[in-house]
Amino acid sequence: MNHFLLFAVFFATLITVFGGMQYLVYRAYKQWYAYVSKSEEQFQTYRKIGLGFIILGNTLFIPRFFIPQFGLQDVAAVQWFIINPGGIYFAIIFLLFLGVSVWYATRVLIKLWERLSVRWKSEEDKQQVHEVAYDPSRRDFIKKAGLVAFSAPALISTGAAIRTHHNYQISEVGLWYENLPSGLEGLKIAHISDIHSGMYMNRRQIQEIFELTNSLDPNMTIITGDIVDNHVNEIPNVRDSINMLKTDYGVFGVPGNHDHYADIGAGALMDALSDRKITMLQNSSSNLTINGEKLSIIGVDDNGNGDMDFMDLDASLRNANPDAFRMMLTHRPHVFDTNADANLHLTLAGHTHGGQVAIDLPGIEFYPIDFFQKYSRGLYTDGYRHLYVNTGVGLVAAPIRLVRPEITLLTLTSDKTQAEIKKRSV
Repeated sequence: MNHFLLFAVFFATLITVFGGMQYLVYRAYKQWYAYVSKSEEQFQTYRKIGLGFIILGNTLFIPRFFIPQFGLQDVAAVQWFIINPGGIYFAIIFLLFLGVSVWYATRVLIKLWERLSVRWKSEEDKQQVHEVAYDPSRRDFIKKAGLVAFSAPALISTGAAIRTHHNYQISEVGLWYENLPSGLEGLKIAHISDIHSGMYMNRRQIQEIFELTNSLDPNMTIITGDIVDNHVNEIPNVRDSINMLKTDYGVFGVPGNHDHYADIGAGALMDALSDRKITMLQNSSSNLTINGEKLSIIGVDDNGNGDMDFMDLDASLRNANPDAFRMMLTHRPHVFDTNADANLHLTLAGHTHGGQVAIDLPGIEFYPIDFFQKYSRGLYTDGYRHLYVNTGVGLVAAPIRLVRPEITLLTLTSDKTQAEIKKRSV
């Protein structure tokens, strides 16, 4: 599948899903203003407001996908007009969609209950006609409630987007291995993922992320794919910043699906980084000696579907030291199951963004991504094997993020009491 066709399929899918969300929300809005309108003039006013909101939102949101084609992703004015209003609009539609979906589902359940309950009523009850008098205060209440329902998501999403987008979370993870080689005790691995250099991630932001990573004083740094978003014009900001990363044993990375969207085969990215301070592993491995102990870093290419499956597990393992502590880098976390027999101690992945939209409050944790991904975020353990799924630092599709961007610091240890996860804000 060529680049143009892939982009066309992605864009058609996005329009279908996003358009369906807008239709459902507008349908609920239409039912509301049809009920509360007191005249044809008021009815038309509400209708124009709703249609105007949808047209304006799409005007601000959809151009985001074409901006990189013209190399305008770093123009400050373009970023402001696309990211801020577009992100708020998407968040409003998403939250309203969830609310309307719950409302419709509740109505269906109520109607089902009413139909079932009719069977239990007597014939006399069934024949009774209940007349409900017109109550102006009830209509006024519905009008005010509707205004609150359609305006609240704007306030919620705006505040959450501003608070979360650059509110980085440092996850400090102790990984316990009973038979960890002594020379690897306390080895610190910084893990970042899904940078998505482009419309929503400019050079300044990339450098801020790299500075935060350096502040953790890692022995090595790992980047698990989606370094750019979808165009070769987005590569320079990463290429010109990557040498900022400071480590003892190097920086290692693998391509993700979006790196292939920019250039099938990810060749443009690989070439651009070939002389930088990062070792890109594309179905290959790198063997290190640390404090006299062997460590193999194995990197697989993106394991997508059909023509977008670039992973060659056999090739990636071919030169890896079988007696070393073995760490695999992959963009997609489901590879953790694929490589179950490869004698791997640690697998690092990204891709999921933690769903990018979720609710995580004291006593309330709801991540929709958990319903669709077996390995969606955080740490997973299977025997002696660990998998860590980083929720990423960038944005994809919509400029809205309610799941906090993450930089992970993993520390290898043979002390089981140190096997804990600490999270802090920076």
